[in-house]
Amino acid sequence: FKHKHHRNSKYLAWLRSKKCVVSGEKAECAHHIRLGTNGGTGLKPSDYFCIPLTNDFHTAGRDALHRIGEETFIKKFKLNIKLLFITQLKNYLSENHNILVQVDEKNPKLEIIAFLIEMIESRISPTPREKQANTKNSKSKKNDEFYQHAKEMKRISDKNLRKRLKSSSPKIKSPSLKGTEFYEKSKELKREQDKILREKAKRTSKAYNNQSMTDNPHYEMSKELKKKKDKELRSKLKAQKAKTKLKKETSDYEIKMKELKRQRDREFRKKLKERSQNT
Repeated sequence: FKHKHHRNSKYLAWLRSKKCVVSGEKAECAHHIRLGTNGGTGLKPSDYFCIPLTNDFHTAGRDALHRIGEETFIKKFKLNIKLLFITQLKNYLSENHNILVQVDEKNPKLEIIAFLIEMIESRISPTPREKQANTKNSKSKKNDEFYQHAKEMKRISDKNLRKRLKSSSPKIKSPSLKGTEFYEKSKELKREQDKILREKAKRTSKAYNNQSMTDNPHYEMSKELKKKKDKELRSKLKAQKAKTKLKKETSDYEIKMKELKRQRDREFRKKLKERSQNT
């Protein structure tokens, strides 16, 4: 539903006289809800999309809407915005126009909000300025062709004017500060500050390097731990080396035994062959 950006100061004043939707205390301001309404960037929503709040919950407090944001505020205090709009509009009609409207509040819809807004707007009498604007619009309909032609001519002339201005206006370069007194002074100051900083860093590093670590108990403790770990590592490596050596010796012995067995088998086969030939 495309709602107009209605302005109704009486409705806003009535809202401020009601209770705050969060604390239940007397409201001090009416906040325009932008989330899910006809509000936009730099565009205020309709006055009918407002909720009454105290200053604490609007801007001043820790959990104020303008501090934590609209979406977080609605979620934190579990506000049913559509239902609030419907209830407020219905109560306004009842109190100010003596109109009782029965709606399904369990299922708040945009159609119901649009219907209630239309009812309120239909009961507002137009201001003298609005009446004058309406009469002007009705007269302009008679000269519609002339109006459209004039509008088109204005558009073309504006376009041509913009082109002429663009071509005639010189390109302005941004002024450079280089070479000015202020630029040179600031450069010199920066150079001095950098020099002081470098000297300070140099002194700090020298002091750190000259400091003796032998007096530090943590240093002695870490040194002792390192010795212990190195000793354990050496013993592990020694044991591993002995194991690999033993493995190597075992493998050499097995190779020799295999070779001897092979020779013995060869000799035995040879003897069997000779015996079979003799017989």
